[in-house]
Amino acid sequence: MKKYDSYVKKAFRYEVFRFRKKAIEIMEKAVEQPFSKLEIGSGYIYLGLLYRNLKELNRANAYFEQALELCMDEEYPYSPNYKIVLQSLLENGEIEKEEQWRSHLINRATYDKKFKNLKHKKQLS
Repeated sequence: MKKYDSYVKKAFRYEVFRFRKKAIEIMEKAVEQPFSKLEIGSGYIYLGLLYRNLKELNRANAYFEQALELCMDEEYPYSPNYKIVLQSLLENGEIEKEEQWRSHLINRATYDKKFKNLKHKKQLS
């Protein structure tokens, strides 16, 4: 496969049928390719979401942080997945990291107002 989207589509097909480990294998190959920072960051987010669905928060959060750190200086669009990223950090007891990344993401409202949606912290139940 030569395009990032091809990896995502293939991984998604496996995920739909609950073959998450196979989807993870595909996305791990994708993030090793010479794609743009934004594509690799997106791949890390996807990997984090897959691991989160497997209830492996430590691995999920490690991928989420890799994505955020990699793309720290990039301008990227808002995604509702950022709420999931922040919630995952909270659920794993990583409160300081959650506060740091929430602040970082909210500051992105200077170019995309939707990042303001992250101002309200979801309480754990």
